Amino acid sequence: AAAQKLITIVPMGCQLSTNATATNAAPPAPARSRKEGEPLEFAAFDDCESAREVFEGIPDDREVVLLGESTHGTEEFYRVRAAVTKLLVTERGFRAVVLEAEWPMMERVNEYTHRRCAERPFPEDEGEMPFPSWMWRNQCMADFFSWCRELAPASTPDIFGMDCYSLFESKAAVLSFLERHDPPFAAEVQSRLAFLDRFKSGLEYGDAKVHGGLSRIAGHIQDTLTRLQAKLQWTGADAYDCTDVERLSAEQNAEVVIAADEYFTKCVSEPAGSQASWNARDQHMTTTLLRIRAHLGAGTRVVVWAHNSHVGDSTATGRGGVSFDANETWNLGQMVRATFRRTWVVGQYTHRGTVTAAPKWGAAHSSMALHPATPESYEGALHRVAVAAAAPSFFFRTAAFA
Repeated sequence: AAAQKLITIVPMGCQLSTNATATNAAPPAPARSRKEGEPLEFAAFDDCESAREVFEGIPDDREVVLLGESTHGTEEFYRVRAAVTKLLVTERGFRAVVLEAEWPMMERVNEYTHRRCAERPFPEDEGEMPFPSWMWRNQCMADFFSWCRELAPASTPDIFGMDCYSLFESKAAVLSFLERHDPPFAAEVQSRLAFLDRFKSGLEYGDAKVHGGLSRIAGHIQDTLTRLQAKLQWTGADAYDCTDVERLSAEQNAEVVIAADEYFTKCVSEPAGSQASWNARDQHMTTTLLRIRAHLGAGTRVVVWAHNSHVGDSTATGRGGVSFDANETWNLGQMVRATFRRTWVVGQYTHRGTVTAAPKWGAAHSSMALHPATPESYEGALHRVAVAAAAPSFFFRTAAFA
């Protein structure tokens, strides 16, 4: 079938792994062979043969591979990530791709890639997509999802979202599941969560809970959500006539509603500079990954796509930590490394270029110029290396310096 007509992310120069520098790139030239020791050029990153350089640097025993990016609107980052992921799926048997995206949206994608529905997962009208729409409604992702769909059924990876923004979509998904399997409980949930229907955004809900009329019953709301989740998980879901995937999705959507309540409440209530909402979100991502692996089996190998700030390790920075005594930051990469041990992280960075982005949450997106990296940053230092080596783009393995 013809590919869905999607927005194409604006190209931008990038580097692979914990890497460096860039041009405001023109469309990549065809890949060419590379002499021994010659730096990888950007043009080489668009094919699997060159992605193999990165793939082969990942040890064979890794169970969780985290693939990062330094922006959410960079075509090169997406193409490199997809090429490495294809190799992990086809040659090492990775069975799941977990994205920094909403669970309900990626559930639709998973249905499409597994050929359980013919309809493409994203609407033609971009306005019907949750913000930021360009992250997933773009040609790079359409190509990747189509590739997954064409695989043999036994080789098609499961695709999941791990974020917690979908407060209203996840509530609707829980109700839809219960209406099919437990109408009386569905009526109870609808009654108890009807107060959510008046809000248009998670932040509006958080503001009402902290400063508005919901502030008087904030404790009751949290208690209600927790009790509903407990009933779904422990007294109902096992008895429902549904598949394991349907049950997982119902329980996860209930968890998302709870996590979104916490996240949006903290976004509004926390003082300037607090890491509370960030920590809550990354902790939800980590518990979601744990739930996915428990569902698929302990030995399941998983690829994770997220921003560098999530897949890196906060304890390697001055603000990271393992407690919250001094407003320390936790993140997904830190918790995954502590939990699974056999992990591997690939980051992508750039010195300058363009990016698809929006000036504020919910606003229209456009192509924007990135400011050149500051000289004292990693990107600035690596740019100087790239200039000295006359290498528009390159990658290296930090393990070599450990």
